Amino acid sequence: MVDKAFLAPALGRVTSGLFILSTGSGDRVSAFLASWVQQAGFEPPAVTVAVQKDRAVLEELRRNRHFCISILSPSSAQFLKHFAAGFEPGVDPFTGLEKGISRNGVPYVAQAHAHLECELLGEEAWSDHVIICGEVTGGECANLDEAPLTHVRRNGLSY
Repeated sequence: MVDKAFLAPALGRVTSGLFILSTGSGDRVSAFLASWVQQAGFEPPAVTVAVQKDRAVLEELRRNRHFCISILSPSSAQFLKHFAAGFEPGVDPFTGLEKGISRNGVPYVAQAHAHLECELLGEEAWSDHVIICGEVTGGECANLDEAPLTHVRRNGLSY
């Protein structure tokens, strides 16, 4: 059996970025703060995102099949607090925020460092999270001189 007292800080050293995943359109928009996003292919370009199984955004993502990933930077870090708590179904997470609309109709954080437009390719559930894979169909980087925001957790067994 693994000693979690030693495992937790070691696993927490796995660095990750800070992102806002959004899906839906019109009055059915959902979004959340994501940190487990990774490029997963070149041809077609693809990314994977880990989504906790009980998040409401997962059902909207399955229904809509399109999503955006807003990549945060130090200058867009103010969005962390806004999206960290999550949103109840039916609540527009972009109320009061400047948003862009992707070609597939999904909103994204307009002031983000960059954004990716994705189409759902598939999903797999191996643990308490579902890994979704999306083909990247569009995107843009607002500022190549600024680095994306990254973080390290103290405890790799919780957020």
